[in-house]
Amino acid sequence: MSVTAEQASSKNTTKTFITALVVNGGLLAAEVGSFLILKQKLGRIYSPRTYLPPPDKRAQELPKGLWRWVPALIMSPPEDIIHKNGLDSYMFLRFVRMLIWIFAVFTFVTMVTIVPVNVVGVQSSNTGLERISWSNISSEQDQKRFAAHIVVVYLLTFFVFYLIRREMLHFIHMRHQFLISKSHSRLAQARTVLITSVPNELANEHDMREFASFIPGGVDRVWFYRDKKILNELFEERQELCHKLESAEADVLKQAMKAWRAKQVAHKKAFKRKPKDEESKEDEELVSCPPSHELLDDLVPLTKRPTHRTGFLGLFGHKVDTLDWCRDEISRLNSAIEEEREKGEGKFLGSAFVRCNLQIGAHVLAQCVSYHEPLTMIDKWMEAHPKDVVWRNLDDGALEMRGRYLTSWLATIGLIIGWAFPVTFIGTLSNIDDLCVKVRWLRWVCTAPDPVPALIQGVLPPALLAGLFALLPFILRALAWYECIPRYSLISVSVYRRFFLFLLIHGFLIVTLSSGITSAIQDIIEQPTQTVQQLAQQLPGASIFFLTYMLAQGFAGAGGALAQLMPLVMHYIRKWFLGRTPRQAFSVTFMMPSVDFGVILPRLSLLATIAFAYSVLNPLINVMALISYIMFYLAFKFLCTQVFDQPDQLETGGLYFPMAVSNLFVGLYIQQICLACLFFLKVSVTRTSSIIEGVLMLILVAITICVQIYIHHSFDRKLRELLKLCSSLILQSYHHVSSHVFGDEENGQAV
Repeated sequence: MSVTAEQASSKNTTKTFITALVVNGGLLAAEVGSFLILKQKLGRIYSPRTYLPPPDKRAQELPKGLWRWVPALIMSPPEDIIHKNGLDSYMFLRFVRMLIWIFAVFTFVTMVTIVPVNVVGVQSSNTGLERISWSNISSEQDQKRFAAHIVVVYLLTFFVFYLIRREMLHFIHMRHQFLISKSHSRLAQARTVLITSVPNELANEHDMREFASFIPGGVDRVWFYRDKKILNELFEERQELCHKLESAEADVLKQAMKAWRAKQVAHKKAFKRKPKDEESKEDEELVSCPPSHELLDDLVPLTKRPTHRTGFLGLFGHKVDTLDWCRDEISRLNSAIEEEREKGEGKFLGSAFVRCNLQIGAHVLAQCVSYHEPLTMIDKWMEAHPKDVVWRNLDDGALEMRGRYLTSWLATIGLIIGWAFPVTFIGTLSNIDDLCVKVRWLRWVCTAPDPVPALIQGVLPPALLAGLFALLPFILRALAWYECIPRYSLISVSVYRRFFLFLLIHGFLIVTLSSGITSAIQDIIEQPTQTVQQLAQQLPGASIFFLTYMLAQGFAGAGGALAQLMPLVMHYIRKWFLGRTPRQAFSVTFMMPSVDFGVILPRLSLLATIAFAYSVLNPLINVMALISYIMFYLAFKFLCTQVFDQPDQLETGGLYFPMAVSNLFVGLYIQQICLACLFFLKVSVTRTSSIIEGVLMLILVAITICVQIYIHHSFDRKLRELLKLCSSLILQSYHHVSSHVFGDEENGQAV
């Protein structure tokens, strides 16, 4: 019998969830199975930290077997990660663990209270997952049940407040201990300050030392960023030629080895063809000759050596021998570089690096240095490391930097607007079972045989959305670089802010609205004056998309992070095709991967925002969030202890954590404002109770704002001026340290 589009649409919600659960569960099983098998055989991919780093930073090898490593991983102290991978990695795991506690409590409370309230004794035509959701309560006599929702929202919100404050206190303590730890404070970057927009009158070491003479311990070294454009171009050209020469030499050596092995094979064959009764003075093995140019010329004739053309892109110009040409050019560049260095200092470009004798001195300098002219010496950057500095962003003035900042964020806003169109299309796909009822030419989707409708609605939208957002970090990183941020680590922090804003607007708000619009499109056409009411009633129905999105990110996403199938493929591609030179071979063999928290954390924060928003509207999302974060915690704790190696120069000291915690308030605001709107829009059904319930939610919004302001004022200053908290501890040993720096106690006290 044929099935109508309306009948099929009424059943698609549960089918969509089950299909997404089966597909993502299958992906998870395949990814975890691949990990368990490959982990035993590929230690270079799945446990490089156990043997590649220095002995004091190596991780303890996990027990062998399919499952024995799980309890060992869970029981391993997370504080060890600080020494191995820095505070950023530790606080990232701490953030995920906090979300596990939050959604464990959310799951228990909502399953014990909200689900029975939504289901027991309620007369409704809804079936499947819709029975436990907010939309199941529709009749007038059941409106008093919403009191339970308000009580639960208040309790859970205050529980989140408690956890946020507790975790922020822990973060402040850990950041304090990390900054003054021996492993970090011994680094030169911990005592180095980058100051931009320095006036020309301080562009010499004597005046800069005198200007900074007030800091404890004094100044150790001062470097000024000067215009040496020609020298930089010569150096970069020499680097390119060195790489080219290295590649050509590796190619020649490879040809020489092949030729020598061919000679060995030919010699063995000739030896075997000799008569047995004929005595031979030759050895069976070909005797190797000492390395020499003659031997190389014999094995690799000049006609077989690498050549290239000196014109555009190596396609035009005179054809030359690569080895000889590179040697001559490198020799010429060496002479040119020496001549350029002898010309002396170039024009001062407004930036200075000041390395202090004491860490406390560097923090005092960063916090207290100022100048009487506007926008002069206004930007100070702690933890400056040469490999973390974006050198091309140091020669811009303060006014230009602010102009670039404004232009960069205007471009980001424009990109957000332009990105809305493809995201809206994906949002409509997530609710196509309602759209195909209203639009005639789409009815074939709902009447198609199973599991085609469920696949289109439950699997395709999350996959398209994930693929669309995979392109964003590259664009956002370019915009952050254009903003003239002088450190790569701070560029990553800026990417975090932009990426979360993108995910919040497009991954949540646009998808929610587009899903609700497809559900209410017919009613909006027929009753345009009831548009807001109809849309508000349909908004909870968008939760099915986010249930499937949570499955895709939590199951398949966490399993993919654990399996590392793409890093595994890229490792062998690099090994086979890019490991041609010693430098490339070293990188492939000994360099461990790292993680960009500016891209990973926004995704996890978005999942938390979605779960907060729908935690009462559809309690099943709390279960999905809890499972997802448990799997993310296991996956990333394994990666941070066994695989990743975060460079010291990219360490921010946990600065991602307070931003991630602050983003949790966004989810609370969305939840509370949505509930308030939904209550007020039910005034036509139950006037008095709906107004009271809406006002209670607005009161909770005001309480949340006050709590966020309180937390901001309580911790922001401590975060920015953290070393002042430990100044008394450091100053206790200051005189002892200064006596070693300056030679005697008296000089130390004078400074």
